[in-house]
Amino acid sequence: VSLLYFYDRWYTAVNFGYAIVLLALVYNYKRETLQVFFPVFFILLVPFFIVNGFLTGSWIHEQVVWYNDAENLGIRIGTVPIEDSIYALTMLLTVFVLMEKFSEKYPSQEEIS
Repeated sequence: VSLLYFYDRWYTAVNFGYAIVLLALVYNYKRETLQVFFPVFFILLVPFFIVNGFLTGSWIHEQVVWYNDAENLGIRIGTVPIEDSIYALTMLLTVFVLMEKFSEKYPSQEEIS
């Protein structure tokens, strides 16, 4: 829904658009992957928000990373834009799905023996 209203904000549009496509593909073709991925992802959000919070100015006087609120929703968890959690989801899920795909296509030597 956010994508429809905020299509002119590049950071939001790219993150949410890719997330919709990726989640739809994984849900339709490899649904069991999501059952493994999501519990791990929610655990990984804890260190993600700590590090990203530090970079966006949570515990320091001058932020290292600055986000233009004209290009995102302006909704933040602490000092972290909500789009960053969607970016983390798509980045990690993409790698996870590709690793599974390549491990099926190219089994390790231990699996062959």
